[in-house]
Amino acid sequence: MQAILRGIVLRTVKYGDTSLVVDLFTESRGRQAFMTSISRAKRSVRSVSFWQPLSMVEFSADLRPNSGKMPRPVDVRTYYNYTDLPFSPVKSTLALFLAEFLSAALREEKENPPLYHYIEHSLQWLDMVRSPTSMANFHLAFLMHLSRFIGIYPNFDRPDHYFDLLAGTYCDRQPPHAHFLRYAEARALPTLFRMDYPTLHLFRLSRQERQRILHVLNEYYRLHVPNFPELKSLEVLQEFYS
Repeated sequence: MQAILRGIVLRTVKYGDTSLVVDLFTESRGRQAFMTSISRAKRSVRSVSFWQPLSMVEFSADLRPNSGKMPRPVDVRTYYNYTDLPFSPVKSTLALFLAEFLSAALREEKENPPLYHYIEHSLQWLDMVRSPTSMANFHLAFLMHLSRFIGIYPNFDRPDHYFDLLAGTYCDRQPPHAHFLRYAEARALPTLFRMDYPTLHLFRLSRQERQRILHVLNEYYRLHVPNFPELKSLEVLQEFYS
């Protein structure tokens, strides 16, 4: 069955000398792996440039079940061309982190058009934004709201002295494990989670505060997403903002 798909590239793995295995999060099929031939010729439709992480591509593929072969995309084109993200040191560092994070968080993700459109809109917004403060806070807001689309959004009802990261909710006593926030940080969570793209520039956070928020968010995902790995790009991002 030939289908026309849209997808966002999560990662690629070289297969032999002339092929790539490409992991995409697609609009209509969720996460899918494809096999593609590569060519470094500038005008080749098989050019590796189509498969850069976070590229937005449209293509046809034969998705017949039980074929025993990984589907191959044909008639590939990019349907959104980034204008600034690949050329900005800040944005390209964020993109490196986001691609690895999404590859880890969406490992078993099925068809989820609202999630796809959220990621698509977010990346296009990052490509266009010019405010340094908004860029510096972008990944924090992205991860906070991503949790809603994959079903692990925290429960902020009835704020209390502690926030249990493992349970994803407030509690009045210190949890019997190490994954919790104390009063000041716990009470700040609802305000932080109201951060969205139009208001990013209003959150004047220090570098230390951003690093602490990112650490907590990464811990939260590791607690709630099965087999969530250590992210190599996390250290790169932290060093970039240090």
